[in-house]
Amino acid sequence: MEKNIIELITPAFFVLTFAELFWVLAAKKPFYRYKDSVNNLSAGVYMQVFTVFITVGLVGIYAWVYEKCRLLTLSDSSWLAWIVCYALADFFYYWYHRFAHEINVFWASHVAHHQSEDYNFTVALRQGVLQNTFSLPFYLPLAVLGFSPFMFVMVIQINFAYQFWIHTRLIPKLGWFEWLWNTPSHHRVHHGRDPKYIDKNYAGTFIIWDRLFGTFREEEEEPIFGIVKPMTTWNPVRAQFDYFRELFELSWKTKSWRDSLTVWFRAPGWKPRDLGESVIPPEIDRKTYRKFDTEIPVTLTVYTILQFLFAMGASMIYIEFKKELPLVEMIVLGFYVLWTLRNIGTIFELKTSGIVLELVRLASIAALTYVYPFDFTSVEKLKAVLAPEIIASLPNLMKATAIISFLVLGAFLLSQKRFFSVKGYSAKAA
Repeated sequence: MEKNIIELITPAFFVLTFAELFWVLAAKKPFYRYKDSVNNLSAGVYMQVFTVFITVGLVGIYAWVYEKCRLLTLSDSSWLAWIVCYALADFFYYWYHRFAHEINVFWASHVAHHQSEDYNFTVALRQGVLQNTFSLPFYLPLAVLGFSPFMFVMVIQINFAYQFWIHTRLIPKLGWFEWLWNTPSHHRVHHGRDPKYIDKNYAGTFIIWDRLFGTFREEEEEPIFGIVKPMTTWNPVRAQFDYFRELFELSWKTKSWRDSLTVWFRAPGWKPRDLGESVIPPEIDRKTYRKFDTEIPVTLTVYTILQFLFAMGASMIYIEFKKELPLVEMIVLGFYVLWTLRNIGTIFELKTSGIVLELVRLASIAALTYVYPFDFTSVEKLKAVLAPEIIASLPNLMKATAIISFLVLGAFLLSQKRFFSVKGYSAKAA
């Protein structure tokens, strides 16, 4: 029923990202860091893989409300209906986004997007896997008003696509354009962790909502990016779910049954009285502030680059051809993509457990290709971009890559005996 605009323009996202990267490298601006960018893109892949299993259900709920509860039937051929639908969708996005910063359980679904301490186009792709689930109730009034599921899905994707270009430090203030539209300057404020910038500029497309509801803030000095309690991990699973874990711990540990319930609906940083003081965003000393980072050997850097490229290639196949892949291949491919990115994050932290799990992953891929007859020859779209011989050889290519990677990583681990005693990482100043 619906077309996936995001899938169609994803190549443009990557072209713009590489263009920004080359620009900042040429200008020698420290806007990109390898591990942070990989972590951002990993979060985006996690969101896309989970979306396959979530979106159908969410669109189904919208369609059910549309069929059972709509007051009007607005034509998909009406340009006025499209304009009104977009404006209202952006209005409802403002309120979801505001709730996502001011109420704990919603913040838990959104916090992954704000964890990066950098600000570039890869941050735009860093999304929470449960964000769509928590935002859907805010859009259901569109179904009641009579905007079709097709129009809704298209409008939401266009709104998301608009927000890509505002995640950059390269574009300055844009004068009169900024009075109505959301811009990089406005959105930089939104991603700032400076106390004066926190909980400001929630807009998606139209900054007018923030001006109307008192949440607008002009960019003065460039913000310090990130969240009040920075993430000190490159693990994409923790990035997605750690805040939910923190809320569960607060809810479990407090002696007040009332607080155990209300903690989910309080503002981020709030704590029950018996668990300490609530967190108040502190001022940041720009002279002493350092971003979280870790150091890894050059060999592991090269290894993670190669594995990340394999993971991104597999994720592109998954995203593009998921509807044609046999169910087993789809589930297995999605699982291994997520596992690969998780292991890369733990390798960034020099955790022995992460390196061992990576060896297990590689061995399991090789073993799986022996016991399961993977067949990608039935994927018609794949035939349009790859020769039949290459498609038929994909399982053997997977096997060979896994075995070679296993031998290289295993040899490296054995040569670095100190890793066997490493329990974690050591942070360094960025």
